[in-house]
Amino acid sequence: MDLFEKIYSGQRISAKEAMELKNASLYDMSGLASARLKMADASGEVGYIVNRMINYSNVCMAQCKFCAFHARAGRVNAYTMSDDEIFNLCREAVERGGTQIMLQGGLHPKFKLGWACALLRRIKEAFPKLWLHVFSPSEIVWFARGEGISVLECLSRLKESGADSVPGAADMLIGRIRSQLCNNKCTVAEWRQVMEALSKLGMYSSATMTFGLGETFAERIEHLDIVRQIQDQTGVFKAFIAWPVSPENTAIEGRFARVGAPEFLHTLALSRIYLDNVKYVQSGWLTEGLKMAEVALNFGANDVGGVLMNEMVVRAAGIDNRATAENMRRVIVNAGKIPRERDGLYKTIS
Repeated sequence: MDLFEKIYSGQRISAKEAMELKNASLYDMSGLASARLKMADASGEVGYIVNRMINYSNVCMAQCKFCAFHARAGRVNAYTMSDDEIFNLCREAVERGGTQIMLQGGLHPKFKLGWACALLRRIKEAFPKLWLHVFSPSEIVWFARGEGISVLECLSRLKESGADSVPGAADMLIGRIRSQLCNNKCTVAEWRQVMEALSKLGMYSSATMTFGLGETFAERIEHLDIVRQIQDQTGVFKAFIAWPVSPENTAIEGRFARVGAPEFLHTLALSRIYLDNVKYVQSGWLTEGLKMAEVALNFGANDVGGVLMNEMVVRAAGIDNRATAENMRRVIVNAGKIPRERDGLYKTIS
């Protein structure tokens, strides 16, 4: 059977078969991804969430070479928010209609699991309906190491304190890339441990892929294959998000050229085609802008993510895309889709 026929018929493709899509045209990739989307979600609806990203500190022992945000990158002065500052941002988000908080920072040498649990309890007691999508896998591994406990025990304590889900910040799940660019973060095996532990606790995550880090096309497929394997085993992923790295103002500026729009759309479509077990694929507007998000909705995406009030990490690289609930809805309508506000579990609010 021809590969295109296999994809259009809904059959799973192998990593070897996915390699044949490397030189497929954008026209073909759009058609294949749109067909796969209809199999996963035929509603024509596209979700968005009103949330706030709180980057509580940029003091980070990871010091990733593709990050302009950590203090030693020299772009943003070192800072650490107080618990009161974080709490007040949560309160303000609720007052502005926010339903979810994303709380992420660096691998701070002084921030431990006890601090994280106390903070989550305080927020959850004050705002019980606020969904807390908190702490990256690397932060969770950092907390666990600091306490000398397992990842599962660490996540169990965070859940008891109010954590609802975990952002699945994966960067690139390729050992070669991680050893060169983010060697102080959790390993691929540790990232998998976090996802497996979340599943055991009945919690959920998302899976991401930051690409344009010098990886090959085969390595992008390898990353997607890891995500697909974990999803087969656990069902832990609510969504997949792929976005190009922003090398500007980082240690890799000049080493890797920024991925262009055609390659972004091709990679997004590839993820929809390959991840046949993940219902929601986000369009990555934060790095690519809202107009590109419109186009992406014809390449397999059916979610535009969150408003992300006050996001700071991407902004540190010189990219300042912003959104409101109103223009999120406009983007979706302009693409010929039906907007729906959703919650942290991707259930429709309105």
